[in-house]
Amino acid sequence: MFSASYYPRSFTILVIVAMGVLIVPLTSGLINAVHVLQGVADAQREFTRNSLAITRDVRQVAESVSQLQRAAGQYHLLQDDEFGPALKDRHDELQTLLAQLDSRLADAPSRSTLGKMQERARALYLELKPGAYLDSARFHALDPAFNELHAAARTLLVEADAAVQHELQALETTVQTTRQRLIVLAVALIPLTLLLAGVFSWMINRPIRQIKAAIQQLGQADLRPLPPVSGPHDLVELGREIDWLRQRLQALEEQKQRFLRHVSHELKTPLASLREGVALLNDELAGSLNSRQRTIVGIMDSGSRELQKRIEDLIRYGGMVQGVDKPPATLQSLEAALDTVLARQRLTLAARGIRVEKQLAAEQICADRNQLETVLDNLLSNAVKFSPEGGRIMVKSEAVEDGVAVWVCDEGAGIPEAERGRVFEPFFQGEHQPASTVKGSGLGLSIVRESLLATSGSVEVIDCPPWSTCFKSTWPMPK
Repeated sequence: MFSASYYPRSFTILVIVAMGVLIVPLTSGLINAVHVLQGVADAQREFTRNSLAITRDVRQVAESVSQLQRAAGQYHLLQDDEFGPALKDRHDELQTLLAQLDSRLADAPSRSTLGKMQERARALYLELKPGAYLDSARFHALDPAFNELHAAARTLLVEADAAVQHELQALETTVQTTRQRLIVLAVALIPLTLLLAGVFSWMINRPIRQIKAAIQQLGQADLRPLPPVSGPHDLVELGREIDWLRQRLQALEEQKQRFLRHVSHELKTPLASLREGVALLNDELAGSLNSRQRTIVGIMDSGSRELQKRIEDLIRYGGMVQGVDKPPATLQSLEAALDTVLARQRLTLAARGIRVEKQLAAEQICADRNQLETVLDNLLSNAVKFSPEGGRIMVKSEAVEDGVAVWVCDEGAGIPEAERGRVFEPFFQGEHQPASTVKGSGLGLSIVRESLLATSGSVEVIDCPPWSTCFKSTWPMPK
């Protein structure tokens, strides 16, 4: 999805950019919401101010009409010039109030009523203005005109109140619309933010997963070339360092295999000469042997055989690690292979009084015969080595899902928990070794593991009371 050019040079910068990009839509949404809410608040304040001013002015208009009528009556009925300025002031106040309403009223009915009031007030004032007194009859003849002004003032109050209610409904509609806009904005920002978070999470986790996979591959002793790490420059460099480590491990593994091959080859020739010399001595071709000499020859023969077994283990382990020893698997009789192995170890078992119990519920295993005997021989040799004098060894088999499980258990001292993860490592020797046996090479259990890995099987140390040590090997069956 992204090539290396899309990544910044530093992983830290990538995280900062990701956080910044995630903040942008949230910040923009918050700013927009504040702006919208500020507009609604301003509209509410303006509506409240205008509605209060309109209501106040309309009520003052009604009061001003009454004051104009009272001032006109005082001037004309009392015929007192001192009330002339008051009449003029009441008229001017009424016109001022009507002019203020003219700038505030926006609905057509109210403006129409207001216009009529302005015309009637001016026409009435022309009849009432100071200068010539009206007698009582002429003054009361103007009562209908005053009544029309009062009625117009009441009508204006009703129409202004209706206009305020209409504006209030419009404001409520605006608030509702604004609320819906904000909800839509929030709903739109959530998937956008999640999408951006997912994209940057993928960009951040991708090189980490690649590095983790590379480390796991090395941890499984898989030294094949590692896939390149794509991402920030520092993580790419880390991936190159891991690949450099893989190459170093590969070189060390090749050196180890060469060393094993050379040592095995160099030891085979002098060992063959030693075995041949021991055989000549044992056949008394160089002269007869007394009892002490024959004992010494026996010790030499036993030591040479043990050394030959160690060399064969080295050769076999090297071949298994290189993957060159993978013969075809066929169905084999587990009991027949076990009997063959027990026959080879008959003298050792008899000398230490160890009994082998067999519980073979599964009688056949899909494997190469030599491979099967190698696994059983090494597991039994390990069990015999750590079993006490007169102890027991159990070999049990059962059918499991997609294969056969074989247990080899003994009554020895057991394997410490701290050593269980290392017993299959080559050349590993546990801390507690039997004092009466010849120290082994530490390759037996490694050969067992490599033999089973070659067949896609497995081996592990398990707890199986009352046995102190138990190795469970799993052999897959052909599908």
